[in-house]
Amino acid sequence: MPTTDHVVDKRAFQEWVHAHTGDLLRYAKSRVREEDVAEDLVQLAFIAAWEGRKKFAQQSSPRTWLFSILKNKIADHWRKAYRDPVVHGLEPVDAAFFTGDDRWAPGHIPVEWGLDGPDQEEQMQRFLADCLQQLPTHWRAAVEMKYLKEKNAEAICQELGITATNYWQQVHRAKVQLRECISSKMTKNHH
Repeated sequence: MPTTDHVVDKRAFQEWVHAHTGDLLRYAKSRVREEDVAEDLVQLAFIAAWEGRKKFAQQSSPRTWLFSILKNKIADHWRKAYRDPVVHGLEPVDAAFFTGDDRWAPGHIPVEWGLDGPDQEEQMQRFLADCLQQLPTHWRAAVEMKYLKEKNAEAICQELGITATNYWQQVHRAKVQLRECISSKMTKNHH
């Protein structure tokens, strides 16, 4: 027969699941391509939280703690996906797009897209999110770590287990593909 403490833990945990699943799932879906993978990652986060519930020191809210666990599960997912990519899909990239210091080369510098209307920022965010989803898994991991999580190149290389040269190639290729994808969406949107 379970102890009273166990019942309280279980009840509190069930409340956490009920209260936070939606937010955790939305966050995971914004970070991984496939919906079923996002659902699995949220489930893994809850399993890890349940198994580690005695370590929860209540120095943060349950929501903050659960998001921290989920972020680690997502990072693990990207590390695994990078190390064991199913599709390599690395197409040659025109090196003329960039200079040696990670900047756009003259003649290839992006121009303002000129989104019109009050939903300009929201529209660009949708385009960017959709285009990020279309990147190969290992490129997306590098881009998200660099631009969304603001990690430095050395930390990203270490976390993904890649060389600096490989990292910069991935970031450059991703930037070219993102630019082409967003430009295409902008053209379709204006017609």
